[in-house]
Amino acid sequence: MSNYFDDNDTYSSIIISEEILLPDYLPDDLIHRNKELQSIADSIKPIIKKRTPDNLFIHGPSGSGKTCCIKHILKQLSSYSTAILPVYVNCWENQTQMAIYNRIIEEMRLPLPRRGLATDEIFSKICEYAKNYKKPILLVLDELDGLRHMELLYVVARANEKMLMFGIIGISNNKELLSKLDTRIRSSLRFSEMEFKHYSEEELISILKLRAEKALTKTSFDERLLAKIARSAEDGSARIAISLLWKSAKHAEKAGRAKIMLQDLEDILSEQPSYKDEFNLSAEELLILELLKNGKLQSSDIYDAFIKKIPKTKRQIRNYLDLLEKKGIIESEKFEADGILRPKVFRLK
Repeated sequence: MSNYFDDNDTYSSIIISEEILLPDYLPDDLIHRNKELQSIADSIKPIIKKRTPDNLFIHGPSGSGKTCCIKHILKQLSSYSTAILPVYVNCWENQTQMAIYNRIIEEMRLPLPRRGLATDEIFSKICEYAKNYKKPILLVLDELDGLRHMELLYVVARANEKMLMFGIIGISNNKELLSKLDTRIRSSLRFSEMEFKHYSEEELISILKLRAEKALTKTSFDERLLAKIARSAEDGSARIAISLLWKSAKHAEKAGRAKIMLQDLEDILSEQPSYKDEFNLSAEELLILELLKNGKLQSSDIYDAFIKKIPKTKRQIRNYLDLLEKKGIIESEKFEADGILRPKVFRLK
């Protein structure tokens, strides 16, 4: 009997740098977003000079480059100045005040007592650090709608009134989120707004070409394929377009071809679950839906299959599952047998 792991695959070598096609990859150059990058940098400049921060709320559709631009600016900031402490937090992965405070403490590299501290005690430690070292904190809250309690923003706003200097950049797909904040928070933090628009088809083609030239063999793709992918990406999402390129390349490799054909893309598109535009699903959420399209799965099976595609922690994956449940796309239930509570089982709703 043959072993299923024997190296008898017929895969061709099309993908030479797979990480360039994965969601967490940060390119050195971001095209078509120069205006947005400059605006973000301009909002940070006052806090570098110890002036009142220009807090910023960034909104726009999924895949429009919001997170990439922020991470690009933070990378440049770190090499330019050590005058402030930048802290990036994804609020779907860190949903509570305590989790976010712990992220700030990690960046400060402050030791905490073994007994643990209450939320207000930790925040006092953070304020003490900022005051003693005269180092303002730039707190970037990505996927701000994932934050369970907006009291965090109020606490930070109160700290600013004491001249402790917190700069806040909030990011969300939901442009209405800012208007739903408590009036006290909005008036204290005085957010400026920035909107990221969809990428045009021509912009997507040029983004795909840059990625393909670095990630794939030279003869494995052509302009016609990239144009078809750009037209197929919902809402002008670069994230979805790059994911389609990656999946099409893997499909062609599995078929033993050295070039990606239009049929590879068609096959991938036919397998994609279809959902309403307003969901603005991320690549991580789409992967979960792809895993569930053939039936229900236990949480442990989802974790195992997910991390083979996108490296994330179990907590991060669990947060994506929670988000899909809140959107009403999937549902879960727990099974109890012989008095033992079994893991959750998820399925498409």
